[in-house]
Amino acid sequence: MEVFRHNDIKNLALVVKNGGIIIYPTDTIWGLGCNALNQTATQKLKQMKGKPADAALIWLLPSIKAVTQFCGQITATEQRLLRKKHTSVIINGQAVRVVRSGWLNKFLTACGVPMVATSANLHGEPVITSWRQAVRLFNGQTDAVVRGRKIYRHIPSTLVKVDPTNPPTIHILRSGAGKLR
Repeated sequence: MEVFRHNDIKNLALVVKNGGIIIYPTDTIWGLGCNALNQTATQKLKQMKGKPADAALIWLLPSIKAVTQFCGQITATEQRLLRKKHTSVIINGQAVRVVRSGWLNKFLTACGVPMVATSANLHGEPVITSWRQAVRLFNGQTDAVVRGRKIYRHIPSTLVKVDPTNPPTIHILRSGAGKLR
């Protein structure tokens, strides 16, 4: 397993582009990630976590433009929600979150593909609070780890779905770090 600092974005992005699975700090928690479009990598990640093979995974993207590129057209309400920090929105059946600033945005841009963002823990277990815990837990099953970043929240994103009624209704599927007001 390769160990990266957060500023080694180019080489870390290559690991993801080449089908690798990484331990990294998301904008909310320590996560496991891979190229969301690489089915082999996403299935391996689900097996590592003990998630069902048909379980959905949240994608991280660097911009609303990238969301429309990979998920299709979005409504004005969905766009407004995607602009909120720590809020994941189901767009055309896929849960996505936009990270618009910091090293993670630069990393997502360098990857050029949607990045899986799932907590670095076993399915149904408590959230991991450090990269060292995640490395011990997944003991050689990942290809890389980004070390040294602090995460202050340790709370997953808020997950919402918009019902296109008039006016649109927002359903909170998971309450988390994101504030909708």
